[in-house]
Amino acid sequence: MVYLFLFLAALFWGGSFIATRYALTLGGFTVFSLLMFRFLISSLILVTISLVRKIEALKAGDIGKLFLVGLVYPGLYFLFETTGIERTPAFISSIIIASIPVLTGIMARIFLKEHLNFRGWAGVFISIAGITLVVLGENGGRKVSGGDISLIGVLLVFGAALTGAFYTTTTRYLLSRYKPLTLTAFQNVLAFIFFSPLGIIQLTGRQFSVNGWGVVSVLFLGVFASVVAFLSFNKALSLMEAGRASLFLNTIPIISLVLAWLFLGERITVVQLAGILVVVSGVTLASIGKGDYS
Repeated sequence: MVYLFLFLAALFWGGSFIATRYALTLGGFTVFSLLMFRFLISSLILVTISLVRKIEALKAGDIGKLFLVGLVYPGLYFLFETTGIERTPAFISSIIIASIPVLTGIMARIFLKEHLNFRGWAGVFISIAGITLVVLGENGGRKVSGGDISLIGVLLVFGAALTGAFYTTTTRYLLSRYKPLTLTAFQNVLAFIFFSPLGIIQLTGRQFSVNGWGVVSVLFLGVFASVVAFLSFNKALSLMEAGRASLFLNTIPIISLVLAWLFLGERITVVQLAGILVVVSGVTLASIGKGDYS
């Protein structure tokens, strides 16, 4: 049963890149309108669940820390990720985001003085080499059927990976004081408050025309990527150690690639496929080494 929970988390997080890409390029949504509606949906669901389970009271001394962390994630993270996915094929975005465990290891070494062993550092450089292969690809690494590979888009998604790693590294204090559901509900509400004015501004003075599949994409993001995937992964964490659970998430780029091929018609070259395999190998190697931090 635990592997079913892990599979659901990886499936929905992998699918989030495709849903975001579709909603922005074909579905009629703007970046901030998508984020506004996504977090409205997830906030309503998570707050309802939290109220049913009697949500924890936030401690006054933690409010500032919660807002600061919330500014980084989900604020900056989803700002970078969504604007990057708008400019970059979905599967490329997914493998860049998959480098978060590696980047987290580097930040933990710098800020928390945690030791990253040889396998961890090897995984770092292998993953970087793989991302380089994917971006370059064949034919100068400039086109896939899902659209151009934009350098700005790649940098934006990499910025999301950096902020995600920063959040993972710095949020341990808060996770020791609150349940994951409490933090996630707070972060989703904060994200809705953060992105709503920008979403309304983008929609003001323009005709807002979305298609049915665009609406389905946003519903998928709000319900499955933001709520079900999170709850499934945390259920898995309650049944097995975090190190083993996180290894399963290295399948997200592969799931994203298959879904992008099925739903968006994105294709990859042989060199890019090799790069994907190199990235997954590097992240897996680094993740295995994470158990040796001290």
